[in-house]
Amino acid sequence: MAEQVPAQDEPGGWREPAASIPLRWGGYRARYLAALTLILAGGLLAQATSAYATYLLTIGLAAHLLGWWILPSRGGRRLWASLLSAFVLVLLLTGGPSSAALVIPLAGWLFARQRPARSYIVLVAPIAAGIVLGQAFPQYGSGAVVIAIAGAVLVGSAWLARLLANSGQTPRQPAASAG
Repeated sequence: MAEQVPAQDEPGGWREPAASIPLRWGGYRARYLAALTLILAGGLLAQATSAYATYLLTIGLAAHLLGWWILPSRGGRRLWASLLSAFVLVLLLTGGPSSAALVIPLAGWLFARQRPARSYIVLVAPIAAGIVLGQAFPQYGSGAVVIAIAGAVLVGSAWLARLLANSGQTPRQPAASAG
């Protein structure tokens, strides 16, 4: 079996909690990037569904679920996050007013990535954006605009949660040199 190389320490001494999980196959970075790509691409494919292209929903949901399932994280965390996120993908097909539901996949991401409680404050952002987007774009025809804006809020919130997870950590002291 190949040696597992966890994510590198941050300069402040913080370490990605999921990086310490022993993986049964593959490397951390490759699985993380593949999972992230599949989750996002699957979500976008599912949103491209129409009455004439329902196969996009099936392909998109399959890719989305696969992405969650290969994400380096604890199995139960991935499973719950994937199922709730897939439900939200289908719910989003109803249009802009349902975009506040994107808080659920973000909460699943934070749960799967083992973020500390202080990171969960970012869940306010997709709810607020969803309320505004629902009012501004009540019809389904503006789905591309809603998904672009809501997606940017989601990604920004995930990065902010990572920064919050990293905040307040005591920097590790360098090892004393012998000599």
